[in-house]
Amino acid sequence: MAARHEPRRGGAGAFLLHLHPPRIPARRASAGFTLCLGGLAFHLFLVSAVTGILLMVHYRPDAPYVSVREIAEWIPYGDLVRNLHYWAGQGMVVLMLLHMVRVVVTGSYQGPKRRIWAVGALLAGLVLVADFTGYLLRFDRETFWAGYVALRVVRAVPLAGPGLHRIAAGTETYGAASVRRIHLWHCVVLPLAVAAFVSYHFWKVRRAGGAARPL
Repeated sequence: MAARHEPRRGGAGAFLLHLHPPRIPARRASAGFTLCLGGLAFHLFLVSAVTGILLMVHYRPDAPYVSVREIAEWIPYGDLVRNLHYWAGQGMVVLMLLHMVRVVVTGSYQGPKRRIWAVGALLAGLVLVADFTGYLLRFDRETFWAGYVALRVVRAVPLAGPGLHRIAAGTETYGAASVRRIHLWHCVVLPLAVAAFVSYHFWKVRRAGGAARPL
């Protein structure tokens, strides 16, 4: 009698099937093997997301600096939540960069894992942009000039510069009206993009069997 084979799943079924596949050896998921840098960065992303939602309740893009002062000085536990959001974001950036160093040192970017490395590099860029746009939302003198210089650099990109500037800032000239667009990028577009690519990144890592070798 011919052996029966399970039907091969594809698309969304394959994605759900391999979220937690049984092919990763236990030693490759240990803290001593990976240092848990990627996982720790992801948990700080979750902290940033939760505290960011709490801050969105009181932050006003039409009065950014005033609303930040109100959160820090008048809202109960507002300063604590704001500091948690800030330090979780900075910690996520540091851990993400250390994670990339670990991947390079262990050679985990080679061979069939090149796509995983490419997605991770894209994630790094998104996280850095999210961190910078969050910094701009304070919109005081220091952050104004940081945003002004950054958008001038974007505008100087050959051919696509003016269009990219308008997409990023929402206006021809960087100013208070640009905060609404930057607020949208920081609070909606970039977090959703990071969450989507993190899910795909984790899926690919699990499907590939974890890290290549320990430090």
